[in-house]
Amino acid sequence: MATATASTRVGQAAPLSSAERAQFYRAKMDAEWGPYDVKGALEKNPGKVIVLDTRDAESYAQEHIPGSINIPTDELPQRLNELAKDKEIVPYCWSVVCHLATRASLFLAEKGYVVHELAGGIEYWKHYKMPLESSKS
Repeated sequence: MATATASTRVGQAAPLSSAERAQFYRAKMDAEWGPYDVKGALEKNPGKVIVLDTRDAESYAQEHIPGSINIPTDELPQRLNELAKDKEIVPYCWSVVCHLATRASLFLAEKGYVVHELAGGIEYWKHYKMPLESSKS
């Protein structure tokens, strides 16, 4: 009796071709930006990039990326008019395992926005010693 390999088991999709795999990684690189990508975009294109904190208001007040705006993911449908469609939007949340920014990114992309999720969220932003600010008194 022959054994199936991981890529040919019943119920699994056929393996990606090299071209399909390359296309996936091109799209991933455009859809996800790291902290240095975001910092560079903000410096090179002032006023053309909106950094969107998708966490709750209290967390935003405690610390956030300078210049970012706070719209929690669950409020996004009601507050969509606060985001200009002619700007690139960079949502972020807590960390690589938090999906608030991913949900916001999907929602915004479906609405026609150009979106680049901050990979790793504020956790990676802090890890790379990028600036933070606070709204707390």
